[in-house]
Amino acid sequence: MRLLLCLISFFIFNAALAGETETNKDKAPVFEPITEDINGRLSKIEKSLNNKALLDMLELLESLKVEVSTLRGQIEVQTHTIDQLKNKQRDLYTDVDKRLQRIESNKPAASNDNEPATPETEGGQEATTDTEETIATEENTDMEPVDPAKAEAVYQKAFKLLKESQYDQAHVAFKSFIKDYPDSAFCDNAQYWLGETNYVLQKYELAINEYQALINTFPNSKKASHALLKIGYSYDELGNADDAHKTLEEVKTQYPGTTAARLADDRLRKIGSAKEPNT
Repeated sequence: MRLLLCLISFFIFNAALAGETETNKDKAPVFEPITEDINGRLSKIEKSLNNKALLDMLELLESLKVEVSTLRGQIEVQTHTIDQLKNKQRDLYTDVDKRLQRIESNKPAASNDNEPATPETEGGQEATTDTEETIATEENTDMEPVDPAKAEAVYQKAFKLLKESQYDQAHVAFKSFIKDYPDSAFCDNAQYWLGETNYVLQKYELAINEYQALINTFPNSKKASHALLKIGYSYDELGNADDAHKTLEEVKTQYPGTTAARLADDRLRKIGSAKEPNT
């Protein structure tokens, strides 16, 4: 009897286990649509993120383009303004030169203090002799007016050599310019650049002479303060600390509040700091 009950229980358990296995097989496919849905959603999120990154990059690129365009416009405006100023300065210089030439051509020949006074005619006007007229005519014939535009072109050619670091050639060109155009408005600049060519080539003693020539010949030049400053620099490069200190202090005294004075003060501090380790 017990054996029969055991056999019946065994058959019932196997039947129940087989039914549960069939049920699990039927339910297994339910998980596949869920997995596919998650994968799809993840793909959409990745695409969305990629699109946002591209949009951000495009937006940044457009912003940079606008900024570059704005800067280019500002540069063009500044370049145009500089060209206008150059043309205005050239026209002004040409106008002044023409006026000076007219004044000189209408100016009577100066009399020599050692010569006797010229006799006067009845009305108080000076009587001009034939000899004086001849001399004045010859002087006017010998004087050839200088073309400011030509002088500037020669100066710019020399300055171009300087910018191209052809210092020896630039030195020769500036020397020739000063000799050929001694009355040019660019002579003081040319004299300063003569000093600079020597300074760059470490010919400091020659540089001092050229800078000093500028100060002596063109004391009112805008380059005078920097010429004096470079004299101080040259003394320092030569190891002459006393003259360097004296000259740089002179720059500060003569040109207070200028860039040259500030640079002189900076160099004085360097000279002072260089002396400290030795004291």
